[in-house]
Amino acid sequence: MPTIDYSEGKIPKVLTDVTRGSIFSIFNTIFGTEPTHHGDGDGKKMGDGVVGIISFMGDINWIVMLELPKESAKAMASKFCGFDIDYDSPDMGDVVGELANVLAGDIVARMAKEDLKAAMSLPTILRGHDVEPMLPSGLPLEKLHFEIPEGEFILKIAGAKSGEVVGRKPGS
Repeated sequence: MPTIDYSEGKIPKVLTDVTRGSIFSIFNTIFGTEPTHHGDGDGKKMGDGVVGIISFMGDINWIVMLELPKESAKAMASKFCGFDIDYDSPDMGDVVGELANVLAGDIVARMAKEDLKAAMSLPTILRGHDVEPMLPSGLPLEKLHFEIPEGEFILKIAGAKSGEVVGRKPGS
């Protein structure tokens, strides 16, 4: 089993690699285009948007936050469902939650291939203007900025200290 720790205040490479691989695979499968990775996304603001959050527990505890600006969320929801979804409807939260859920399932499978156990929570959805989930201070955080023809999005990976849970427990 690989050694995982946040002692350097950074997200371990295995988490970043697995998550990026899942983004490329899942978004290519769903949207028909492999996303373009534009780097770390530092300083990138979402504006109006929706966020799907999934927590993971197991050999390592962490969360993933999929941030979709309003126009990206509308275009991706339409392509994902095959019909338009009103941004302000409860269905938009369901679509983003399911997209985050599919992504998280792939992440869990990829972690298993790395001999790392992980269980995932149900998604938590946030929607609003300049939505920025607040995390406990001192947690390592990595932002990844991507784009597909339907729009741009940011994926954040935040670690938790050993024995701590950030977000929801798996199954809840």
